[in-house]
Amino acid sequence: MIAIQLSTPPGAAPSLARLAWNRLAFGPRPEDLPTFGSFNLVDFVDQQLDYESIDDSACEAYINNLPRAAPDGSTVPPLDASMNELKEYYENGRDRFMRKVYLQRHLWTATYARALLSKRQLYELMVDFWTNHLQTNFQSYAKYWEDHYVVRAHALGNFRELIEASAKSPSMLDFLSNRYSDGSNPNENYARELLELHTVGSYSYVPGLGYRTQPNYTEEDVHALSRILSGWTNFRSPNDEFYFNASRSWPRHDWTEKRLWLGNDAFYHIPAGGIEQGERVLDILSAHPSTAYFISFKLCRRFISDYPDQFCPDAVKSGAQAFLSSHGDIRQTVRAILLHPKFAQSWGQKVKRPFEFFISTLRALGVSEMINFLPDDWRGLGARRFEQMIEVLGQELFEFSAPTGYPDFALLWWNTGQVFSRWTFANMLVNYYFGEQLHPTNPVLSNALLDTLLSLPKSATALVDDLLQRFVGRAIDPADRTALINFLGNNNPNASIDSTSPRLRPLIAAIAASPYAQWR
Repeated sequence: MIAIQLSTPPGAAPSLARLAWNRLAFGPRPEDLPTFGSFNLVDFVDQQLDYESIDDSACEAYINNLPRAAPDGSTVPPLDASMNELKEYYENGRDRFMRKVYLQRHLWTATYARALLSKRQLYELMVDFWTNHLQTNFQSYAKYWEDHYVVRAHALGNFRELIEASAKSPSMLDFLSNRYSDGSNPNENYARELLELHTVGSYSYVPGLGYRTQPNYTEEDVHALSRILSGWTNFRSPNDEFYFNASRSWPRHDWTEKRLWLGNDAFYHIPAGGIEQGERVLDILSAHPSTAYFISFKLCRRFISDYPDQFCPDAVKSGAQAFLSSHGDIRQTVRAILLHPKFAQSWGQKVKRPFEFFISTLRALGVSEMINFLPDDWRGLGARRFEQMIEVLGQELFEFSAPTGYPDFALLWWNTGQVFSRWTFANMLVNYYFGEQLHPTNPVLSNALLDTLLSLPKSATALVDDLLQRFVGRAIDPADRTALINFLGNNNPNASIDSTSPRLRPLIAAIAASPYAQWR
C-alpha cells in the first residue's frame, strides 16, 4: 500500500499535551489549557481509561435534563429506555418513520452534548469508534437501544462481550438481516460482515508471510457461519428483543455439525447443537490472532496514523499482543497503543473529521450548551439548518448506509469542499451562540456570554493570541498571525476588542476553520 501524505501541517508542531488532547479527546476546553505545563502522558491515559473514577455528574445531569418534547407532541423515551418502551413509542405514532427520526435527533443531541461536556473524553471517543466499527443505523428504532446497551456498555470493556452483545442487538439483527436467517435458507449478510468487518478481516493482519494477502476465510466459512447463526433472531419477538429460535418455526436454527477453516487447515469443528454453536464461534473469532491485529490496526488508525502498517507497525503489534494476552481487554489494548513511542511522534498523521471539527470548535470556545436537534426549527440558525450543514459535511451520526461505518482517514475528509463548508459551519456556530453578525462592518449588539468566555475587552493582539492558543495551540506563520491581528484591530494591534466589535465573529470562524486548526 502506498501512503499519500496530503501536505505538511502548517505552523510548528504541538506539544505532547496538545497532541494528546486532540487525539484522545475532542480537543481541550479553555480550563484544560493551564494543565499542559505539568502534563504526563501516562497519567493522562490511565486517568482517562479509568473513566468510572472520573466524576461526570455535571454532564450526566445535563444529558438527563435535555428536552425530549418531539414535534408531534410526543415525548421521546429516555436514553436508557427498554425495547418495550421503544416499541410502544414507535408503534403508537401515526407516522412511524418520524418517530424513528425523533429518536435519532435526540440521540444526536445527547451524543454531541457528551462529546462537548463529558470529562470522560477517551471513553466518548471509544463509543464513537465502536459505533462505526459495529455499524448500524436507524433503519430500526432499536439503534437507540443499541447505543446505550451495547456500545456504551462495552466501549472500554471486553471485546468478546462486546461482539456477542452486538450479535444479539436488535439493531444489528435488522441491519444485516440475521433476524430472517433460517437454517434451510440462511442469510449470509451478518456472517460475512462478522468476519470481514468485525473480527478477523478479509485477509490476515498478522505480520509476516501472507500479511494482507492470505485470506482469513472462505465462502464455505461464510455459509457455515450463517447456518451456525441461523435462529439468532428477534422476528416475532414480543418486544423485538433477541431470542434463540430452538423451535421448528421459521426462522429456525440448523442444529447439524459444521466446520470452519478460518486459516486453520485442521479446521474448527463445531459439534451439533443450538445457541452454543454460535457462542463457540464467537470465542474462536475473539481469540483469533488476526482479530487482535485487525482491531489494533483500526485503533492505531484512529489514534496514531491513517497508515498504521507503514507509520507504526510496532504499535499495531503492541496493541495486538496486549489484546491477546488480556483475552480481548479493550483498555489494555488501547493503553499499549497510546503509550507506544510512535504516538508521541505522530504529529501530522491525522486530520479532524466533521464530528471532531464541530465539537472541538465548541470546546475551544468554552460553550456549555448543545444545540437541540429535536425541534422542527427551520429558521436561519434553527436545528434543521444545522442538520443540513452537517449533512453537507458528510458525517451525519447514525446515518451511514454501508456496514463499514464512517471512514477514518484524511483523503475522504480534507478537500476544497470541506474547507468552504467548515468555514460556513463555523460562522453559523459563532452566530448561533453569540448573536448574528448581520453586517460585516457595522457594530453588533454586545453579548455577555462572548465577553465572559473570552474575558473581553482586550487588545486585538492579545485576543488573537488567545484564540490561536484555544483553537491551534502552537505557533503559526508570523505573517498569518500579523494578518489576523491587523484584520481584527483594523490595522491597530492595540485596538480594544469586545463583543460589539464587527470583525470579532468572522475572525473566530476564520481561525476555527483554518488549515491550522484541522489537524489533530
